[in-house]
Amino acid sequence: EAIERALRESAGESASVTVEFSAKVRGKESGGKIGLRVKNVVAIGSGKGGVGKSTIAASLAFGLKHFGARVGLMDADVYGPSIPHLVGVQGSPAIAEHRTEDGRTIQRIQPIEHDGMKLLSIGFLVREDQPVIWRGPMLHGLLTQFLQDADWGELDYLIVDLPPGTGDVAITLSQLVGLAGAVVVCTPQKVALLDAVKAVAMFRQVNIPVLGIVENMSGDVFGRGGARAKAEELGVPFLGEVPILPEIRVKGDEGQIASLLSENSPAREPLIHVCQRTAIQIAKELLASAKLPELEVL
Repeated sequence: EAIERALRESAGESASVTVEFSAKVRGKESGGKIGLRVKNVVAIGSGKGGVGKSTIAASLAFGLKHFGARVGLMDADVYGPSIPHLVGVQGSPAIAEHRTEDGRTIQRIQPIEHDGMKLLSIGFLVREDQPVIWRGPMLHGLLTQFLQDADWGELDYLIVDLPPGTGDVAITLSQLVGLAGAVVVCTPQKVALLDAVKAVAMFRQVNIPVLGIVENMSGDVFGRGGARAKAEELGVPFLGEVPILPEIRVKGDEGQIASLLSENSPAREPLIHVCQRTAIQIAKELLASAKLPELEVL
């Protein structure tokens, strides 16, 4: 917005100015096992509910897209899907037929596109007031369909909003794709930090790199600095703190989470910081896991 404004001031208000960002993103080709053409699959988790995990997941997806990356957002919080409401999208995914290289015809789920980003959620498939009462195998089947049978196209990042806690979904996800890493969201108070520790332990146990911890709702109400201290204690990166701001609640209720990244939003700076830190940690994990070329001395 600042660039557009400066160009208009220089060229005149009648000038047509369009600024586009692009990004060259490297990744570990996370979906190779199931044919998913995504460079980096990133899980957003929490040890408990009510910490703003879905808000951070949606903000991270829009933030990475803001920097020019190709991004998808998958709502795997099957029992409490909130992504459709947060981003202000309704409708049902279409089913389209695709022809494979060997001549077969298969059906693929078409994620809903919104503001240049692909979205999938169980919330698009059931009524808003309808509970999802499923056992583990059904949950596994849905996640497999969302990942393997959906036409995500080529993406730099697929952000996956996990259910709170340490249940089946993270295990299923780790079996289906090679995740670039996981972000743990928590609030500053001790009761939330106790569960965040469990989330970090779970991701480590299933060999998912922990990209870091985000402290959400930081401020006078819940305190400040608890997540930073816990991250240092656990030896994981601290990705930043997002203050408890009325605007974040209002925009979430209105389905306008993307507007939190606009230039005049007080939430912009902390959210952009979290996005940048997350992208940096993904790159660091990629470099750390890269195999060095073998040298032969002749």
